[in-house]
Amino acid sequence: MAKPLVTIVVPAYNAAQFLREALDSILKQTYDNTEIILLDDASTDETPDIAAEYSGAITSIRQPNNIGIYDNVNVGIVRARGDLIATYHADDIYLPTIVQRQVSYLNAHPEVGAVFCSDIFIDAEGIEYARLTLPPEVRGEKPLDYQTVFNAMLTYKNRFLRSPSMMVRASVHHDVGLYDQAKYRNTSDLEMWLRIARRYPIAILESHLMKYRHFHGSSSQRYQRLRTKPENFFNILDEYLAAGDRALATPQSLVNYEAHRSQDRLMNAISCYIKGQMSEGQRAMRDVQLGAILRASQVDKWRLLVLATAMWLLLRMPRIETLAKLMHERWHVKRRPRRTSSPALGN
Repeated sequence: MAKPLVTIVVPAYNAAQFLREALDSILKQTYDNTEIILLDDASTDETPDIAAEYSGAITSIRQPNNIGIYDNVNVGIVRARGDLIATYHADDIYLPTIVQRQVSYLNAHPEVGAVFCSDIFIDAEGIEYARLTLPPEVRGEKPLDYQTVFNAMLTYKNRFLRSPSMMVRASVHHDVGLYDQAKYRNTSDLEMWLRIARRYPIAILESHLMKYRHFHGSSSQRYQRLRTKPENFFNILDEYLAAGDRALATPQSLVNYEAHRSQDRLMNAISCYIKGQMSEGQRAMRDVQLGAILRASQVDKWRLLVLATAMWLLLRMPRIETLAKLMHERWHVKRRPRRTSSPALGN
């Protein structure tokens, strides 16, 4: 179809602060064959009042109880009438051509199941401070096979598939199913992308077609704050490796993956120290593989080795409250970032 209907699903929970800006940017798209479904996940702020202001321009569905972001998105996927389904977020800003560019790409590449784009990083005030640079393996706007995507995920973690920029064919959702929030919780989107990529090529546009907002207390930021358990990312990748995908992984991508895991556990140990959980911190340090860090190409190995040495010692000494406060200030107090002159990978 030259001009397929696009359903834009917008999950929202207590999104009043940025919702108008997000909806206005979606309504100003150059592509006009769209339906917009706002999914209010039982918000307790002014989200439903703002949604009412857009009556006639969007469809608003309010959940009677909070069900979580991905079960909320599933409601939109089931209700969607479009041939293509985009999941955009209620706190981000979309440039006017994102829908047109993604539709054009999918029209030109009928084998591709989903398309993403690059993003501009903005802070809570909407000020740009960086732009995504894609890893070399996924550049070129070419259809990407699963092995390429999987090895890039092992090598870089997820620093290239931008959650609030995905447009997927409705037929693909019908094939692979809905998000599995009960199992994968706040990382259900990552598992969905891998599930899609296993069956269909995916693609990433290098153009920066959306503004991704950070440093405003989003759910992902709340999840990361003082986290003392391994990131869900590793649970999902471990599951896929165990299911047979290890045969697709290169040796160096596996080394980088274990180095990322070690870095994550080191940060867990730091959070444990801040919270006074010294035994838990020692257990986290036992998972830090210095050999993987030394052989990796995608981590700051010398910084991590110094940190690992310091934490190994500190967790065996009486806790120093002043030092714990300094650690908290360093790693968990979010401030407006300085604008960077060159693009950067984002998490």
